[in-house]
Formats: sequence, C-alpha cells, structure tokens
Amino acid sequence: MILIVYYSGEGHTEKVATVLAEKVGGRLARIEPVSEVGMFRKGMMPMFGTRAEIRPMKTDLSDVDFLVVATPVWSRKVPPYVNEYLAGVKNAAGKPFSVLAEMGGSGGENAVEIVRKSLEAKGMRFVSSAVTVESEVDAGRFGPTIEEFARTIAGVAAPAS
Repeated sequence: MILIVYYSGEGHTEKVATVLAEKVGGRLARIEPVSEVGMFRKGMMPMFGTRAEIRPMKTDLSDVDFLVVATPVWSRKVPPYVNEYLAGVKNAAGKPFSVLAEMGGSGGENAVEIVRKSLEAKGMRFVSSAVTVESEVDAGRFGPTIEEFARTIAGVAAPAS
C-alpha cells in the first residue's frame, strides 16, 4: 500500500496530493490540526521547528509499503502539524518514502530536507522528492512534475513479479 499523508492549509497541497494518489494508486490521509493557528504564528512556529496537536491518524506504518509526505512550505520549513505527524511515525524502519513540497515561491528543498532527516532518523529510506509552486497549481501546470514524481514512486513501489 502507498500511503500519501498531507497537510493543506489553502488547498494547493491537497490538489497535488490527490492527483499523485490517482497516478500511483495511493491512499490519501489528511493531517488535520486540532486547531489552526493565526497568520503570525504560521510564520513563527516553523522557524523553531515546533509541533502542534493533530487529530488521530495512521502513524503506524506496519502495513504500509511506501510513504509519501506532502507538505506546504511555511517560512522555508514545514508546518507544525507535519512535524507532529513525523514525530509519531512508527514501525517504519527500512520502508521507502518520498517527499512532495508545495510552495508559494521558495524554500521547497529546505522543507524536503527537514522531512527527509526526520524519516531517515526512523530508519526509512529516501527515494525521491518533488516541488510544486502555488502559481503552477492554480494554473493547472503541475502535471509534468507530478508525472515524473509518480514514476519514481511506482518504480520502487511496484510489486516484484
């Protein structure tokens, strides 16, 4: 099973994650905050790598073959809700993962690196990453990026024959 977990504050990351799930046959799981923070805290919390409470969701990856984390970029980092999800991931050692960062303009690679380090510390194996830009998502021009990203996932997640 390919599990695609995502947090989406304004809908861009959800749109991209949904298209990716269709391409790879993945199951979507939304990271839902217990409560959203205001604009000022949205800028400050990621700078300090903080976490914020999320609603219960699948963090035990025992029955997951491949994990994709799709996250928006806040202040060149990941939202506190994504940090909370990453902290809860268990039974993941040896499993492959990829990261999708959706950004307004910059910081995507930095956000990918944050997710990568967190999951590699849990023994997971990084496969690939992709970055989409909000304006391309709004214009519907993110297809080629997701097509290529899906190929990197399918190449690893495909069952052995």
